[in-house]
This record gives sequence, C-alpha cells and structure tokens, in this order.
Amino acid sequence: MNNTINQTHLEISVNVPQLWAEYVTAILLEKFNCSGVVTQELQVKDEQIINESNCVKGYLWIDEKNPLSLEHVRKVFYNERILLLNSQNISSEELGSWDVSFKKIPSQDWDANWKKHWKPQKIGNKIVICPSWEDYTPNENEIIINLDPGTAFGTGTHPTTRLCMVALENYIKGSEEIADIGMGSGILAISAIKLGAKSAEGVDNDTSVIEVANENAKINNCLEKCNFYHGSSADVKGTYDIVVANILANVLINMMDELKRLMKPRAKLILSGINSEKSQEVQNSVKKTGMQVVEILKQEDWIAIIATK
Repeated sequence: MNNTINQTHLEISVNVPQLWAEYVTAILLEKFNCSGVVTQELQVKDEQIINESNCVKGYLWIDEKNPLSLEHVRKVFYNERILLLNSQNISSEELGSWDVSFKKIPSQDWDANWKKHWKPQKIGNKIVICPSWEDYTPNENEIIINLDPGTAFGTGTHPTTRLCMVALENYIKGSEEIADIGMGSGILAISAIKLGAKSAEGVDNDTSVIEVANENAKINNCLEKCNFYHGSSADVKGTYDIVVANILANVLINMMDELKRLMKPRAKLILSGINSEKSQEVQNSVKKTGMQVVEILKQEDWIAIIATK
C-alpha cells in the first residue's frame, strides 16, 4: 500500500528581498537539507506581473523522530544574517528582516506547487536554463542547460549568477580552459563548456555540492570536460584562460592574489557576488594586484567586474 499521500512536508518561509534570495536559498539547502526551494512567486494578470513576493520557501520531509524547531531555524538565520551584515557594506533595512515561519503541507501539493514556479529561463543571448520536467525546443543558436532548481547554490536565478553567465558568453570564443572558484551547482562551468570552452576546473569549500555539480555535468553531457573537487583557490593548479569567482566581495578581495596566480597572460577574470556599494573596493583590489578592469556589468544592485592582467 502506498502511503505517500499521507506524508507531509514542512514549508520554511523566510521573508527576504529578492536581492538576497539566493543566499537564503543556500542556507535552506546546506543547513537544513531542503529537498527543494521556491525563490520567487509571481502573480500575473494579462501577461503582466502585478505582485512579486519577498519570500523564499524551502521544503523538507518532516521527521517525527528528529523534529525541527522553529526556534532553531530562526537562530540559524539570525546568525547567518549577522555574518552577512558584518561582511557587506549594507544596512539592516536593505538586507530585510529574514523573518521565519513554518507550515505543514501535503506532499502532493508540494510536488505540484514548487515545480509550477520554474520555467525555462533565457539568460543573455544564448543560454536557456531548463528544468528537467519542462519540454523546450531551442531556437537557433540557443544553448540548453538542464538544471533542476533547488539542488544547490547557483541556479541561474540570482543576478550574480546571471552576470557571470553573460560575461562567459561575451568572452568565450572557443577552446578556453576555465577555472570556477566556488562553483556551487557547477552551472557556470557547465555553461562555459556548452559555450565552447575546452575544459572547466571547479572547486568549492562545501563538500555537499561536489556530487551535485558532477550530476549536473553528467545530465548536460559534459562530465568528461569538468573536474569538480573540494578545496579553495589555493588547491587549484595550473593557469587558465578565464577564471570566474562568484563569491562575497570581502572574500574576493582577500583572495585576489590567488585569483591572479591562476590566470594566463591576457586571461580574463570574472568577479561577481558584489553589491554595488562594494564595487569600488573590489576594483581597488584588482588594481592593487597589477590587473586592469576592462568591463563592469550590472543588474539590479549587483555588479560583475571583468579584469585582465
């Protein structure tokens, strides 16, 4: 007898501005092992968006033997919010309240509910992020990245990830060797291969994302060109035509010399995860290491800096 319909999910809702939605998504996935996350809910009328929620929702199975308390979840988010406030030049108001609430929902409602919010997304001129359950026929010159949202930090929804993908599209001409520092889901490395890169080296200090990144590369038929492993930029050997790092601004500043070490002569360095108020600090760090800023991309309050030796 199938008892699936009697099972329930716990829905964790976090009130957060969309600018910070993917950071909250990472917490839900990595700290609470959520089986999926909805980062944005839109109300549409006559093909126009009439309401956009500031709420990220994570879903996980309820375990009666190891119940999860609201107090514990709130404490985790409180601590993570304080860490972010201390590392970014932003106000508490800009970051939002990060209020947390719980709700139990039937599993069949969850299965239908979170998937309906994920449709193919066009990024730049070529890349389309497509969930596995969606049928999508690409137009001429479009590149399909098959990625199930909710698997790991980096689903293409956040401006920091989108800016990196646009930069990769602009600078990959074919046969480049890529290094992705803090690769998360592997979406940037996979995008680089699909755009024509020869190989992609990806490293992350979170062991939980390595298996996910490898699975995503396998789904996209580029596993043999990707090498993902646990570590930091110091563990990456060799030099590369393009180095991409989508990490918090202060972390980028502290590792700028390491990033430069990984670059071939005339290589491009793509830096993202940078709030606009931190832009000048990161640019100053780039120049201090003897590199030159060649382009700045912007979306909402986020920027990406492209530099070269």
